Amino acid sequence: MSSRLDEWLERALDEPLDWRYKGLSLIDGDLTLRSLGARRLDAVAGDLSLPVLVLKESALQHNVEEVARFCAEHGAELAPHGKTYMSPQVFKRQLDAGAWGMTAATISHVRIYRAFGIERILMANELVDAAGLRWLAGELDADDRFSFYCLVDSERGVALMDEALGAVAPRRALSVLVELGWPGTRAGARTDEQALAVVEAVQDSRHLELAGVEGYEGVIGHERDPDTLAAVDTFLARVRAFAVELDRRGAFDDRQEVLVTAGGSAWFDRVVDQLALGSTLSRPVRLVLRSGGYATHDDGLYARVSPLRSGVVGDPLLPALEIWGEVLSRPEPELAIVGFGKRDAPFDVDLPVPLRLTRRSGERLDLEGGLVVLELMDQHAFVRVDGVELEVGDRIGCGISHPCTAFDKWRLIPLVDDDYRVTGAIRTYF
Repeated sequence: MSSRLDEWLERALDEPLDWRYKGLSLIDGDLTLRSLGARRLDAVAGDLSLPVLVLKESALQHNVEEVARFCAEHGAELAPHGKTYMSPQVFKRQLDAGAWGMTAATISHVRIYRAFGIERILMANELVDAAGLRWLAGELDADDRFSFYCLVDSERGVALMDEALGAVAPRRALSVLVELGWPGTRAGARTDEQALAVVEAVQDSRHLELAGVEGYEGVIGHERDPDTLAAVDTFLARVRAFAVELDRRGAFDDRQEVLVTAGGSAWFDRVVDQLALGSTLSRPVRLVLRSGGYATHDDGLYARVSPLRSGVVGDPLLPALEIWGEVLSRPEPELAIVGFGKRDAPFDVDLPVPLRLTRRSGERLDLEGGLVVLELMDQHAFVRVDGVELEVGDRIGCGISHPCTAFDKWRLIPLVDDDYRVTGAIRTYF
C-alpha cells in the first residue's frame, strides 16, 4: 500500500469539520476527522442533524475482506472501481486487504487518485482527451512506480492518442487494453474484425503498447435470470476466445504477462469461471476484477444480483449504507412525509427501503413491512403507512439501492458501529 496514501490520510485527519458538512452542520466546537469518534455521538438519537447517510463500519470491513477472500480463492486480482466512493479511506481498506490496484472511469478520477498516491490505476474507459493524455504522460515519466492502463476500441481513438502523446514525446509507452463490447450498450468493438483492426493500429503506433483484453459484462442485464446469465457467459466466452486468438497471432510476444479484465459487482462469479485462462496462453495471465459496489453492498440492486448476496459462493455481503430522516408531517392517515429526498438518497434504480424506526422516546424497532417509500422529491420522501404507529418527530432509517449514486451526494459520511455510535467519518472527493 502506498506510503503516500498513508501520509495523505494522516494530514486529512486534522482537517476541520464544520457547517459545510451535512449531518455535522450543527455541532459546536472544534471538530476534525481525528476527534470525531471521541464525541461518541448517536447518529439516530438526535446528535446529528437529519437527514444523514451513515455507513456501518462492521459491514464495510466484512465486505472488503469477503471479496478479497473470494479473489484469492479463485486466482483473480481485484482493482476496485473507486468511482463508487471516491474516498481515500475506503481505498486504503481495499488496498490493505490486498487489492492489486484501483479502477477509475475518467481522467479526473485518475488525477484525484494520484493526489492520494495510488500507484497502479486501471482506467476502464477510452481516453482521447489531449490535455489528459499530456498530463498522464508527464505523470508516467515522473514516477517509475506508477503504472497505468486504459482502453481502446477504434482506430480513430488510437490515432488521436498517438498524436497527443507525440506532442510531448513521453519516455514510456502507454499500456492499453482492447475493449470488446456488447451490441446496443456502451463502448467496445462489436466484432472481432473491428477489434483486430484496433490491435493492428496499436501495434503500428509510436506511443502505445498492447497489454491485454477488456470487457464489461455488467451492461448486459441486471437480473440473475437464465437468459441474462446465458448472455453474460456468451460475452465472456468471446473475451476469452479473443485473448487466445491474439496470443496465437503473437500480439503478446513482447509482454511478460497478459492482462485480462472484466467484472463489475454483479457477475464476478461468471468472470472467474469463464476467464480463468491459466496456462492457456503463451504468457502468464493476470485476471483482474473491477467490482466497486461490493464494499457497501445494498438493499436493492446488488442484494438481488451479487453472487455473494446470500452466500451463493461464499459468506453473504452485508448492506452498509442507511439514509435516516425525521417524520415531518402526517397529513393523511396512510401518508407520512419524511425529511430526505433526491438530494440525499439514490433513486435511479430503486427507492429507499424502510428498515428501522427510532421513536422520540428512544425506543428502536426493526421494521418488517408497514412502511413503503412511494416517491422522492428534492428534500422529501412520501411514505405509505400501513399498520405502523408513526408520529411526527419519529426517525426512519432506510436501506438504499445502488451505492454509486449515494456517495456522490455526501461530502462526508459518518461511520457508525452497530449501535449507531459515530466512530469516525469518510470524506468523498467527487
